Amino acid sequence: MSFLGSSPITSIMGYLTIVLTVAQQVFTEQGMPHDTGGWIRLVGGIILGVGLRFSKDANISNAPVPAPAAKVE
Repeated sequence: MSFLGSSPITSIMGYLTIVLTVAQQVFTEQGMPHDTGGWIRLVGGIILGVGLRFSKDANISNAPVPAPAAKVE
């Protein structure tokens, strides 16, 4: 599932953030932003969504051979 990458939870949240940001802009503002605050919200929401899409879940390892979990004795 390359569409979701190696971290499906954060990828879904990223896509959802982007879609909701754009939908809010289209339905509430009726088009492109007219002021600086509108642009900051639009661009900030899209950047946040892209950042979530490429971030890694806490329980995912990028190690080719992950080390076993530490044992408490």
